[in-house]
Amino acid sequence: MAQLLIYGATGYTGRLISDQAESMGLDFIDSVLATSTALGVPSRVFDLVDEAVIDDNLVGITVLLNCAGPFQQTAKRLTNACIRNRVHYLDTSAELISYDYAEQNDTAAKAAGVMLIPGCGGSTAMLGCPAARILDRIDGPVVSVDLALDVSGPMSRGSAITASQNIKAETLKRYDGALTSRKATDTALFDFGQGPVDCFPVTLPDLVTVHKFFGVPTIRTFAHASGTAFPSGDLEALPAGPTAEERDASPYDAAISVTTASGDVQRATLHSVNGYTYIAIVSAEAARRVLAGQVVPGFQMSAIPFGSDFADSVAGDVVSSIAFSSPSSTARST
Repeated sequence: MAQLLIYGATGYTGRLISDQAESMGLDFIDSVLATSTALGVPSRVFDLVDEAVIDDNLVGITVLLNCAGPFQQTAKRLTNACIRNRVHYLDTSAELISYDYAEQNDTAAKAAGVMLIPGCGGSTAMLGCPAARILDRIDGPVVSVDLALDVSGPMSRGSAITASQNIKAETLKRYDGALTSRKATDTALFDFGQGPVDCFPVTLPDLVTVHKFFGVPTIRTFAHASGTAFPSGDLEALPAGPTAEERDASPYDAAISVTTASGDVQRATLHSVNGYTYIAIVSAEAARRVLAGQVVPGFQMSAIPFGSDFADSVAGDVVSSIAFSSPSSTARST
């Protein structure tokens, strides 16, 4: 029987995914003893120091879902191990390193019949799937895509720490096919459904996926924070993550703008459940589909094997809704 290994569910997001996988009835093994005991599922506890140990723990595994951030410390070793052992690799990363490494290993993964989907339930699903739907509707070349995410509600401790580290790093955009730095003043107005709001530049992995899979030469990614989405102070003192009630009260929104070579602009807005709820439901659903044989070997984004309507609704849960607007509605740089 096809089996899933959830690796690194020590953090808030990983535990949500394990809970979701259990509620969906997936046949899975957890790498965290406390989580496996609480859920009544088998465990395989191992670190990533010794390749032979990793290989031993992948015996009998069909899909590995890596939840162990920071991914700069785990993605390469687990990607390599999955290719060696012909195990499909998924993760929850928003760090470019996972995507860059998957792209570098595209040929090796295809040769092994292995699919690599970093960020299987993250922004490349939440933003990438509706972007794919717009791009599929367009005849002719596309010159640019802008994507913006409106986040609300508290962050998990791990996400806040990672975000603080990323803020200190160089912010990127893709221009004419190449990743290049951008200024903090490169802001833009986006309408998530209640009027335009100013969004600041961020580096999201859609800079990699939208370029690779749709050939878009120029891509910018933005964010807008509502409420306490980006905390300050002692981040180590934060709670593990938002409560279920806080998640229910804090939905996410997204806005996408696609400009064609003729100057036409097509837009879409997406209204979604809270990001943590989304990533748990959608990542577990991605794993379920891969276990069921929905596989395209090599580096992929979720829209490729699962379709651009992936994650609109999962296991009866409506996780997002998309509205397309008229071409006359445009984003304005400030």
